[in-house]
Amino acid sequence: MPRKSFLMACLMIVSCGVAVASCETPGAAFPRAEDLRVQPKPVPSDEVLTSRIAGEQHDNAVEAWGEAGWAQVGRLCRFFDEMGMKGLDCPVPETRPKPG
Repeated sequence: MPRKSFLMACLMIVSCGVAVASCETPGAAFPRAEDLRVQPKPVPSDEVLTSRIAGEQHDNAVEAWGEAGWAQVGRLCRFFDEMGMKGLDCPVPETRPKPG
């Protein structure tokens, strides 16, 4: 017949396993790996000083970089909001109409 201390140890191990398994937040997935990478700011070429078109292209690249960065912040904000973090005011995800 097994000793009482052995049975108690088994019971404690099983109950700890159940407690750990129940700690996971249901439905929450990790944020995308791309959202945890810092995208480098576009560097202007030498042509920016002499060409209006090159300057506008650089301005457009910086604008796209900024918009992508804020979209990334929004996705991370919504992730942490789903995890239960308090005090967040996350932007609504942008939805674009499907072409067609």
